Amino acid sequence: MKSPARKPKLGRDDLVARVAEAVATGRYRILPHARQRCTERDVAAADVECALENGHPVPRRDRFDVLAGDWSYCFEGRTVDDDQLRVVVAFDGWMLVVTVVRLDA
Repeated sequence: MKSPARKPKLGRDDLVARVAEAVATGRYRILPHARQRCTERDVAAADVECALENGHPVPRRDRFDVLAGDWSYCFEGRTVDDDQLRVVVAFDGWMLVVTVVRLDA
């Protein structure tokens, strides 16, 4: 049986627009794994928002998830306190924050 065609990645402009809209409207969810990482790494929701609003995509870190059948996208930006943060997001209707990594630590 042939596997289904891989869903195409979002282009940079479309990705940036979707992330900006999700943050501006609050239409995003921080998944349990990302919440756990936020707690472990002392990252607040405001830090995640700040990094997404002012950050930039890092396409070389984007990944295709075979089980989900879709892409996750990497953003890097600065927190409220100017620390460097990596935020991985995916889209399933709403934007989903998959994980969060402090880059300065």
